[in-house]
Amino acid sequence: MPAAEADAPLATTADDTTLDRDMSEGAAIADDPTAHADVENRYESASLDYGREQRGAPADTDWDALANLAETGPESLVEFVLRQIDLTIFEARDRVVAYALAEALEPSGWLGRPLQDIADVCGCDVAEVERVLETVQRLEPEGVFARDLAECLRIQARERDILDPVMIVVLDNLDVLANGDLQQLARRASAETEDIAAALRLIREMNPKPGEAYEAAPLRVHAPDVVVSAGPDGWIVDLNRSTLPSLTINETYAAAVTNGRRNKAGEAASQFAADSLGSARWLRRALDQRNSTTLKIAGEVVRRQADFLNEGLSALKPLALKDVAEAVGMHESTVSRVTSGLLLSTPKGCFPLKSLFSVSLATDEGDSKAAAAVRNMIEAIVAAEPAGKPYSDDAIASMVSDKGVKLARRTVAKYRDMLKIPSSSERRRRARLEMAV
Repeated sequence: MPAAEADAPLATTADDTTLDRDMSEGAAIADDPTAHADVENRYESASLDYGREQRGAPADTDWDALANLAETGPESLVEFVLRQIDLTIFEARDRVVAYALAEALEPSGWLGRPLQDIADVCGCDVAEVERVLETVQRLEPEGVFARDLAECLRIQARERDILDPVMIVVLDNLDVLANGDLQQLARRASAETEDIAAALRLIREMNPKPGEAYEAAPLRVHAPDVVVSAGPDGWIVDLNRSTLPSLTINETYAAAVTNGRRNKAGEAASQFAADSLGSARWLRRALDQRNSTTLKIAGEVVRRQADFLNEGLSALKPLALKDVAEAVGMHESTVSRVTSGLLLSTPKGCFPLKSLFSVSLATDEGDSKAAAAVRNMIEAIVAAEPAGKPYSDDAIASMVSDKGVKLARRTVAKYRDMLKIPSSSERRRRARLEMAV
């Protein structure tokens, strides 16, 4: 190229000038990504990471081939919803709002953020979010993207084509339904009580938390630390060797290093080896001591609670940390520290070792009864009470006292709360609803 042409300014066009001006003003590309729906680089949920590894056939660029051999994990609720959004919503702007709504889903399937917050994130108004919300509320599972219980049930009723005037009144008055007042609901709906009962039967077929069926967290079962089995002369208590930490010391190699060369470097190496060997031996003794202490305490607990292993929870005896500490000759804090977190495997099932400790309640015979056994008695009494006529706390206290255990009404109420047993009025209300349907 001639020098004259090289020094000449490049020719510009009107489009180039406009582009330069737009770039200098920061407006060359619109801030709104949805304004470019015609380009190939549009939003898709496949490019979003929602916590599940993509495992499929090995690819040339996949450096972790071993991960591809693993079975694909369960699909999460968000992933399931996003796939439907990609197949249902094609307008780029609406799809961005739908993705934001999907990110706000709770594990229950309900929407976990206010619409105003989602509108602020997407840079649009609430009306636009509400419009997209109406669309995604028709996705599977039925009831997803609901903002409360009434809306969740209303969505399911609409999808099942049972959202009649009676159902609308019932869903608008869930507080009245919770009180079991079917007659008041019938008056508000200008219907018969049988119509309200029929609507209640349909509601019971719905799922108030439609998202719980997806990506259920695997149950993590802790391996038992102590194993109890029946022997010819009683119960055999042993440690679960597979869960015990172990430490092996190569004494031959340690002796060779310790008795190595006697020069300056050799002496430093020998001293280091001796110090390390001493620490390792101390740690091994500590592990042996821990295992011995655990076995001794577990054996004492099993000895005292042998009736529980033979007869069940009703035979559980009162047992305090102090009792076991005195029997094994250790401090009470040591027993508490050792038993914390230990799992006991027995023919009756697996129990935390500390669950076999229980406070005592006085009986008419002058001895004591374990509080856990008393709670078991209360639970059995409530389970056997007549339908529609639940026992009051006073009545339960009297029945337990008739069995020889002195119990006050407030203690019954406390134990009932621990067992998550509703009050007598709540049990009566639930029984009334059961009889209505």
